[in-house]
Amino acid sequence: MSEDFAALAARVRKLEDIEEIRNLRMEYHRCVNEGDLDNVGDIYTEDAHVEFEGVGMAKGRKDGGALVAHLARGLSFIKQFITNHIVHVNGDEAEGVSYLDARYVFGGEAVIASAKYVEKYRRTPEGWKISYMNAVTYFTVPFDKGWANPAGPAIKVPLPVDA
Repeated sequence: MSEDFAALAARVRKLEDIEEIRNLRMEYHRCVNEGDLDNVGDIYTEDAHVEFEGVGMAKGRKDGGALVAHLARGLSFIKQFITNHIVHVNGDEAEGVSYLDARYVFGGEAVIASAKYVEKYRRTPEGWKISYMNAVTYFTVPFDKGWANPAGPAIKVPLPVDA
């Protein structure tokens, strides 16, 4: 019976780990959607790699949070919706991917966007944190143009990044 209990306890811990990790991603989007940008860096490890592919990259909790805040503050409206968060836990490390559907206003223009977040997580004394995040954009397009452009790839609206 104790082996059964140990197996059950391990399964419950894994489920709790997955839920805690998913809550990191939800907290990120809560901070961005609600403008709580001073706290968005709290989800990262001290040595985190935070990247928005083709846009910008930062190392560490503080700079990672600053990059997210900088990008979000460049948009006059931002609402992000995350789906299909898949998490694989292996001890004190984990990997995951989630998918983004977003609405922005950039330069007075309505924009729709789609991306995926490829991530690694690490259990720390503070709980689970994101140690690696790469946001890979599928498209960012003006709403009136749409994402289904038969003439070729969607037009990308530039995000505000310091040169």
